[in-house]
Amino acid sequence: MTARTADAVIIGAGVTGVSVAFQLAGLGLRRVVVLEKKFVGAGGTGRSVGIIRQLYPTRETSEMVLRSLRVFERFGETVGGEANFVRSGVLIGVSPAMRPTLEKTLAQQRAIGIRAEILEPADLPRIEPHIDPAGLGAVLWEPDSGYGDPAAVTAGYAAAARARGVAIEQGVEVVAIRQAADCVIGVDTAGGDRIDAPVVLDAAGLWAPLVARLAGLELPIMVGRHPVFIVERDAAFGAPHTVYLDLAGGSYVRPETGGLTLTGSLTDDETQHPMDPDLLGSEAGFDEAAEVLARTARALPALADARFSHGYAGAFDITPDWMPILDETPLRGFYVAAGMSGHGFKLAPAVGEMVAALVTGGRSPVSLAPFRLSRFEGGAAAGTFVSSYLGAESQ
Repeated sequence: MTARTADAVIIGAGVTGVSVAFQLAGLGLRRVVVLEKKFVGAGGTGRSVGIIRQLYPTRETSEMVLRSLRVFERFGETVGGEANFVRSGVLIGVSPAMRPTLEKTLAQQRAIGIRAEILEPADLPRIEPHIDPAGLGAVLWEPDSGYGDPAAVTAGYAAAARARGVAIEQGVEVVAIRQAADCVIGVDTAGGDRIDAPVVLDAAGLWAPLVARLAGLELPIMVGRHPVFIVERDAAFGAPHTVYLDLAGGSYVRPETGGLTLTGSLTDDETQHPMDPDLLGSEAGFDEAAEVLARTARALPALADARFSHGYAGAFDITPDWMPILDETPLRGFYVAAGMSGHGFKLAPAVGEMVAALVTGGRSPVSLAPFRLSRFEGGAAAGTFVSSYLGAESQ
C-alpha cells in the first residue's frame, strides 16, 4: 500500500465534484484530489438533458440558479471551455390550481433580479405556437433560460481545476473511509493507495449513499429511474420549439440539433421506480416511451408525427424534499454534496462556490441553512417533484 497526503479528497468527478474542486483550489487549497471510479462525467451528469430553468420555490434556490446562469452565460471567461448554452427561453405550464402559487413564487424571484412573466394561455402563440393551451391555468415565460451541455461543462470545470493544481484520478474506486475520534482521516482505494486527508467530500451522485455507508452513515437518498426519449421531428414541424416544461400535463420537451427533441416525464414517477445506479444509460424502448410520448403529443400536437429514435435510463439521486444535501456530517471533516434530485447540472456553479466556502470556513454566497442534513431528522422535511418548482403549497 502506498501512502500520500491531501488537503481534501473529493469522491466523484461529476459536475458537482469538479465544480467544488475548482472552487477549493481557487480558495488556496493546494492539494485537492478528485477520485472517480470510472471517468469524468460518467454518472448522472452524462445523462442529464441540461435544461436550465429558473423557477424555484425558495429565495436560496432562486439565488443559486441565477448565480449559475450567469456562469453558464460567460463560461469561457469565468471557468474556461464551452458550456454550449442556448438561450432558447423556457416556458412552464401550470394548471389553474397551481396559478396562485406560481404568482407568489414569481414575485419572490423578481425581487432578486430574475426576469420572467406570467402569460395567459391564449397568449402562447406569440412565443410558441406549437403548444396546446387546453387545460392550462397560466404559463411562465423565462426569456433568459435555456439549456446547456452537461458533458462540456463538466470537462471545462475539470480542465480548469487541473490548471489550478487539482489532481483528478480516473478509474480509482474508494473502498474505505478512515476515521479516528469521530473525525475523518482519509480514504483507501481499490488499488491499494492510502490518502490521508482532513477533508473528504462525498460528491458521488447516484452512488453517494454507498460512499456514505463506508463512513458508517445512512443518507436519506433514493435513486429513481428517469428515462429520456429522443424523437425526430417531422420536416413539416418547422423551426425548433423552445424548452417547454408542462407541470399540468406531466412532460417536458427540449430541442436538440439535427431536428431532434428530448422528452420525458415531469411527475413524481422516479420515486416509484428505484434503480441500481449501475444500470444508468441502459436502453429504454418504445413500449416504455408510449405513455410519455402520448403526454408530449397532447402538449405539442405537432410532435404526434415525430419518429421515435431511442431512449435511455437516466436517474436522479432524490431526497425526501427533492432538494440537495450540502453539509458536514456528524463525522467531522466528512462532507456531502449530493441528493441533487434532478437539479445538479443547473445548480452546479453555485453549489461549487457554496460547498467550497463550507469546507474552508468562508462565507457562502447563498445560505446553506436549507440544505443541512439535519432537516430530515424525524421525517420533518418532505416534498414532491412539483414542489421543487413551486413550493409546498403546490403539493
